[in-house]
Amino acid sequence: MRRFPHTGPPRRGRPVVLAALAVVTALAGTAGCAAETGARDGGPAPSLSPPVSAAPLWPDYAPPEPPDSGEAEKQNFERYPPVKDVTVPAGGLKKLSVRELLTKDPNVPDFVRAALRSCPGADCGLRDPVYKDLTSDGLDELVVALDEPSSGLTLIQVYRASGETVRPVLINFGPVGLTGETFGTDLILTSAGQTGRVTTRYRWNGEVMTVENPWKESDDGPRAADPLAPEKTVPQEVPPREVPPVPPPHTGTREPTQ
Repeated sequence: MRRFPHTGPPRRGRPVVLAALAVVTALAGTAGCAAETGARDGGPAPSLSPPVSAAPLWPDYAPPEPPDSGEAEKQNFERYPPVKDVTVPAGGLKKLSVRELLTKDPNVPDFVRAALRSCPGADCGLRDPVYKDLTSDGLDELVVALDEPSSGLTLIQVYRASGETVRPVLINFGPVGLTGETFGTDLILTSAGQTGRVTTRYRWNGEVMTVENPWKESDDGPRAADPLAPEKTVPQEVPPREVPPVPPPHTGTREPTQ
């Protein structure tokens, strides 16, 4: 069958269809770009680990109650006798002669006085006196140290003035080289010997300076361990020498009577 050329008006359907497809494609591309700039699902969130906490080894354990060391402890100390032959001058303890004070102090053993008498030098084994407020009363106490090499001992003594009366509040003997420092109003004495380093802390109790126990109970609960004290105190022994009898260290305390 023979076909003749079309002689009617031109057909417009096909260009319209192409234009519609182009519009749809452009809209789809625009929608895709908008989706990229918004929020999207990144998958499940990572799991969080709980914080580390203390796990007691014995959760049901209750430590035993420490012995009462309050009023009973304060009643078991003894004041040192005052130095009767020495009067505190108007200028206070800084005006006293340390050598004279040790010579006339009845609490000082005879071998110390003998060492002072036989010493060839003016200062002998005496160190420079130190003045520190160790009783929180606003007045400085006198800290005296004397090295006595023949006995292998160092004497450290703390004096306090009460009016015109001077009285020792701490007498401590240790190996030669015994030294000290203050932490607030506490006095910390340290010695080093064959058995290691020994540190002892002393605190004013209203009458004398006594050894401070870092674990004893107080009104605010148990005290934390002293950061300046060692984990364990090792007893210090002085090598035996041929010297006059030496009294044991006296810290101003005595055992309660039975």
